[in-house]
Amino acid sequence: MTEPRTQPPSLRPIARLSRLLARRGADRGAFDRFDGFDRPDATSRPVATGLRARGALRVLFALLALLAPVIFLSGRSASAALIATGNGTGNTAAPYPDPGFERVGVVNGLTGVYARNGWVLTAAHVGEGEFLLGGTRYAAVPGSTHPFLNDDSTPADLIAFKLATRPPLADVAIADTPAAVGTLLTVIGYGFDRGSATTWMGVDGWSWAATRSLRWGTNRISSAGELALGTQAFRITFDDLPGSPPGQYEADIVVGDSGGGAFVGSGASARLIGILFGHVTFVGQPASTSLFGNGGLIVDLYAYRDAILAVTDRRDCSDGLDDDGDGFVDFPDDPGCSDERDASERSVAHQCDNGLDDDGDLAIDFPNDDGCLYPTNPVEAPEPGLGATIATGAFALATSGGRKRRAVAQTSSTRSTR
Repeated sequence: MTEPRTQPPSLRPIARLSRLLARRGADRGAFDRFDGFDRPDATSRPVATGLRARGALRVLFALLALLAPVIFLSGRSASAALIATGNGTGNTAAPYPDPGFERVGVVNGLTGVYARNGWVLTAAHVGEGEFLLGGTRYAAVPGSTHPFLNDDSTPADLIAFKLATRPPLADVAIADTPAAVGTLLTVIGYGFDRGSATTWMGVDGWSWAATRSLRWGTNRISSAGELALGTQAFRITFDDLPGSPPGQYEADIVVGDSGGGAFVGSGASARLIGILFGHVTFVGQPASTSLFGNGGLIVDLYAYRDAILAVTDRRDCSDGLDDDGDGFVDFPDDPGCSDERDASERSVAHQCDNGLDDDGDLAIDFPNDDGCLYPTNPVEAPEPGLGATIATGAFALATSGGRKRRAVAQTSSTRSTR
């Protein structure tokens, strides 16, 4: 695909927009709209604006900020980080050093971020579900969803839920300082790829393709300290950056990105600073497009940091959940817990509670494996009924001839390795 040419819009769109604003009269805020990712029930409410642009766009949106200080919320869904650089197909593998690409996965067709101690962070409207990460599917602990609240006890668009088994990843650091304007971010999400170039009212951008990918891009915080959809948030703006500086891949966040991550730093120094949850567009902007001047809203995790750590740092044996699915919860009720500080409800001493398919029958532990009558059973095999067969075979070996012994031994072996 040939890279589309993007030219900074001239000042002519300002005249067009001014005339349109005059025609619309009281609807002077019609050029700034918030699209809540996957939120069909979003309603209009005013929040602060903070659009940022380059060159003529700066003039254009400075005018709009004066004329239209209200963001209108609509119900369009929010996709993977759409990048303005190259032909739009890049950045589907982790950068080096990785800021967090390996911990971003798919949940309910949208996005989530594996944070720490078995917990996934995502937007509340994404919900709890199976987590596909790096080609591996991780089941959620049923009922483990924990909503996060604002100071006034209203729910934010942010939840955590726990996985029954843990990905082989270290815990991520949660931002411990407030979001600052100008900070360079890596944003990662799963959604629509970039399609063909488009222009609307003199503003350039792209349509969205029908395909989706897990992709990363970069952007800078353009405003902080916002309250959007009842959530403490900061904003990024999709800017036209001809000849982007090395290492920058200007990104817009679109449908499917909900629950994705925003990271600062890279490698061991990376911190998870936000969760993607909203998209800011112009009223009247064609559907399924990303235009320069659009923005993205990101949950400010610093605002919820203490609550997040209070949940995600709890030990399995004192978190109020049936982490291993054996019907028993926490110490002292779960036999896999040595005390309330135990980090796992599973017991390596008991095959029926160790999280492994020890007998190779594709069923794991009590109560899923028929060979496990209790989670404290030391072995998963033999299965009920199979034990009697093997015992009968052993008796026959003791009382029969060699040919009989060989036949019985073969039968027993075939059954025990099904």
